[in-house]
Amino acid sequence: MIIRELNKSDISAVKNIYELYWTGDFKDNLIKRLNGNIENSPDVIQQSFKYFVAENHGEVVGVVGYRNVPQHMIEFTSSDHPAELYIIAVKNKGEGLGKTLIEKVKDGLKEFKYTEVVLYSGETHKESWGFYDHLGFERVKESVAPNGEKGQIWRMILEK
Repeated sequence: MIIRELNKSDISAVKNIYELYWTGDFKDNLIKRLNGNIENSPDVIQQSFKYFVAENHGEVVGVVGYRNVPQHMIEFTSSDHPAELYIIAVKNKGEGLGKTLIEKVKDGLKEFKYTEVVLYSGETHKESWGFYDHLGFERVKESVAPNGEKGQIWRMILEK
């Protein structure tokens, strides 16, 4: 298993993974951000998006991404340099890949001097909530995303 930065040749495989979990405008926005990352779009640069993929025997089997915390999530942070876990998705659940991707993100965040990571997960993905609890994220508060979906906010202070 290799975890590495996203590159252009990964886009199609990541799109297929996204399609396992999301549809419509939300999925389209995720794909737009992936492409923006490859093209170094001003929006992606300004938000400091960073993506990694997990590759197993030449096949992309997972993706994880983080960015600077958006303004609507600042109220849920408790330190001076937080990041948002923007996306995590794997081809096959239950194989430990999600945990491995989270560990990679945590290492990267520490390297760039981030002090905590927050995330939002909507009620439509409630089955993933136990995953975040299990990894040591603290439930902060119920919240409503900018698109109106109710969900939950988690936070993890990063060890130095």
